[in-house]
Amino acid sequence: MNVETIDLKFQGVTGGIAAFLIRTEEGCLLIETGPESTLPVLLAELEIRGLAPEDLRAIFVTHIHLDHAGAAGWFAAKGVPVYVHRRGARHLIDPGRLLASARSVYADRFDALWGGVTHAPAERIHVLEDGDRVKIAGIELIAHDTPGHAFHHHVYQIGSDVFAGDAAGAWLGGSDYVSLTSAPPQFHLEYTLASIGKIADLHPERLFLTHFDTVLDPPEHLAAYEEVVRLSAEFIHQRMNEGLEGDALAVAYEAYQLERAFRQQVSPARWMDYQAINGTEMCAEGIRMYWESRFADSGGKET
Repeated sequence: MNVETIDLKFQGVTGGIAAFLIRTEEGCLLIETGPESTLPVLLAELEIRGLAPEDLRAIFVTHIHLDHAGAAGWFAAKGVPVYVHRRGARHLIDPGRLLASARSVYADRFDALWGGVTHAPAERIHVLEDGDRVKIAGIELIAHDTPGHAFHHHVYQIGSDVFAGDAAGAWLGGSDYVSLTSAPPQFHLEYTLASIGKIADLHPERLFLTHFDTVLDPPEHLAAYEEVVRLSAEFIHQRMNEGLEGDALAVAYEAYQLERAFRQQVSPARWMDYQAINGTEMCAEGIRMYWESRFADSGGKET
C-alpha cells in the first residue's frame, strides 16, 4: 500500500487541505475530497497519476464539512461509492440544510471558498458506524467514531496508519505550532479530549492530517495537541468570565494564538495560511458556543 498526499491548493495555500490517494495492487481509493472549489486541482492530480474519477474504487470522508467532503457528491454522481459517518450521510444526499448553514456564515464569500455542492445519489452513499470494517482494494479500513470537532466524525485506520481528519488538530508543518480545530457549532471539549485518547490507543505509526502534514511521531503530536485543546478552551473560558464577547473575544483569542505561533517560529506568511484554513475567529466562536452550552446546562451556574 502506498499513500500519496495530494495538495488541493485551497485558496492558493500550499499545504492547507489534503486528499489522500491510497494505491494498492488491486486499485485506488481516496480519503477526503476537499471542496468542489478545488475539484479541478484534484482531477488534474489524478490525471497526472493516470487516473480518471471512475477508476477510484471508493471514497472515504472523515466528516461532511465542506473542506473535507464538499466534492464527495460529485464523485458519487460519477458512480464512485462514498463511505461516511451515519450522522453525515443524509447531508451528502440532500445538502440543502448544510448549504443554508454555510451560506449564512460565509455569505458572498461562499462560492469563491467552496464552489458548488452536488447532491449524491443515495445508492452511492454507504453508512459507517463505530468499529465498522471495510475491505476494499486488498486492504481493510476501520472507522472509529471520534466526536469533538463534529458529531459526524470518523478517523480511518489502515494497519498502523490513521487518517485523522480534524480530530488531531491542524499542523501545517515547519514548526511545533498546532492549531485547535474548534469550528462551530459542534465543538465539544470533553469529546475532543476523549477522541485524542482514542486515537492514541490505536498506537499509530503515522498520522495523516487533512490540514495538512504527515505526523511521524504521533504520541508526541497527540500529547501536544491535548495540551493545546485544554489551554485554548480555558483561555476562552477565562475571557468570557471577564465579560468579553463578540469581536473583543475573537480579537483576544487571535492575539493569544498569534503569540503561541510566533513563539513557535511560525512565519507571518504561514500564519496567514493557518488563518485561511482554520481561522481564529471561527475557532473562538466554536469554543464560546461550547461554554455557553455548558453554562446553560448547569442551570446558569458557573462550570
